[in-house]
Amino acid sequence: MSFTMKEGGFGVGDYVAFGVLCASSCAGGVWYSAVGSRSKAVVDLKDYLLGGKAMSTFPVAMSLIASYVSGVTILGTPAEIYNYGSEYWLVVVGVTLSCLIVATVYLPVFCTLRLSSSYEYLELRFNRHVRAVASVLFLLDEVLFLPMVVYVPALAFNQLTGFNVFAVGGVMVLICGLYTVLGGLRAVVWTDSVQTGVMFIGVLLVAAAGTLAVGGVSAVVSIANESGRLEISNWSFSPYERQTGWGAIFGGFLYWTCFNSVNQTMVQRYIALPSKRKAITALFIFCIGAILAISLCVWCGLAAWGAWVQGGCDPSGSPLVGDQLLPAFVTYVAEVQHLPGLSGVFLAGVFGAGLSSLSAVLNACALVAVEDLLHGWLRLRLPPIAEGVLARSVTALLAVISLLMLIVIQKLGGVLGVATALSAIAASATCGIFTLGMSCWWVGPRGAAAGGAAGALLAGAVSLGSQAAAASGLRALPRNFTEACSANATFIPEQTIDPTTIFPLFRLSYHWIAPLGLLATIVVGMIVGWLFDKPDPSKMDAELFTPVVWRLLPKEAHENAGMTRQALPVKAESPAPSARLILEQLPDKVE
Repeated sequence: MSFTMKEGGFGVGDYVAFGVLCASSCAGGVWYSAVGSRSKAVVDLKDYLLGGKAMSTFPVAMSLIASYVSGVTILGTPAEIYNYGSEYWLVVVGVTLSCLIVATVYLPVFCTLRLSSSYEYLELRFNRHVRAVASVLFLLDEVLFLPMVVYVPALAFNQLTGFNVFAVGGVMVLICGLYTVLGGLRAVVWTDSVQTGVMFIGVLLVAAAGTLAVGGVSAVVSIANESGRLEISNWSFSPYERQTGWGAIFGGFLYWTCFNSVNQTMVQRYIALPSKRKAITALFIFCIGAILAISLCVWCGLAAWGAWVQGGCDPSGSPLVGDQLLPAFVTYVAEVQHLPGLSGVFLAGVFGAGLSSLSAVLNACALVAVEDLLHGWLRLRLPPIAEGVLARSVTALLAVISLLMLIVIQKLGGVLGVATALSAIAASATCGIFTLGMSCWWVGPRGAAAGGAAGALLAGAVSLGSQAAAASGLRALPRNFTEACSANATFIPEQTIDPTTIFPLFRLSYHWIAPLGLLATIVVGMIVGWLFDKPDPSKMDAELFTPVVWRLLPKEAHENAGMTRQALPVKAESPAPSARLILEQLPDKVE
């Protein structure tokens, strides 16, 4: 049987499997929605946004995985491997390195200060205006990313069942928005943990059944190796090549660091745990889970390639294929292996992954709007009931915006590259501002603001320019075919546009957008801070800097260690941090 990329269809067993799994995965969210909708819960904003800072480690770790491993990863990665080969898999090295950096550089600062929002740090280190800039960048980032999260499951559902993309997206936003608005972080985390499990089950079943459909592991490896899709040999330093070893490792490392280190979606879960040890444990579980998810998706891409070659290289399945690859492959495998319900399980996994990412982002945006913009920048304190309603209103508004922006997303190219490019705009600039604050003691508000603006403008220009170039027809050529397939002249790929006519920065691979924005932020911030910022003794506190640079800090920073934390309002309901504080390590501390 040939794999044609036109497969689709949903049977009774698929509907049953999909319904049961989706209902069970959302049960926790429904429960916490009922609890969170009580009048007392509406007033308790800290419990709504941070889960009382007493969440359990494993559910938070699963929620961390769900925050990044969305339907974009599940559908985008196999198509990337099918078209361009296995170089992208090396991003798992970048994931590992980024988790080590987060645990040693950024996490100790957040766990020491025990803040409600990661951007609250920027006010302590710089001022409230820098905090507002980073908060707005974060909200902009999520407004651009949310439609991708909604579009991917809706696209898979449309391909398998024929339902309208906007109708499916509307139902998805309604379900997710309901339990996120009412249940808060507890509903999000506990629902994420179940949905992440469903996601892994779905992808694992597809990988296993797909391998058997092709003829086993050896057949998949042999076909992929013959066409060069198993090779990881392109170590070119050219930033214009879509996939290279250096791009996947170095670009992936910096992109994941930008995302994992200071993004409120992730930090909100770190500080929802009662101790630094548990936060690091959750980060370690996240690292393992992300590597496993990416590896499974890579293998699904190789298995789909093997099925296409083995079936005679049908012209409709020749690269460059789109993000419809994996749903088509799932229905192909279900028919070949006689597995009714497989498509339903897979779709439940994609749907759950999308719901998890959507709910995580919505909850984080609500916290940023209240804590950073309302409290931190505008200095407004509303009655608790009003703030609770405001947080839920922000969540509902962003859910509606994500649905409306599906019109724009439909016009863009492959979801993996688009999502990475768009989310790199704000993530790189924000991470750069935090890095300046935690490591460069001479940088003040002017340097931080100038660096953030430079990084966001550069990354935004490159990202949007590259998407415009892709929309006009610029596409990276796919990896080689097998000898049998290449004999067919219809498979010769052609560029529809001359790359040399495109501005060089707009031809960059999406792997290099985050490093470019991060570098611009740090370099500009360091120079402007050195030239125009005046030293502020009140900001010279060693606890505001990462432990990596403690030995390099001026003497007054060590003398003032702990003063910022001691000046913070006492939060009696928050557990004491388990990490040893800088104040406790200094012989000359002031009692």
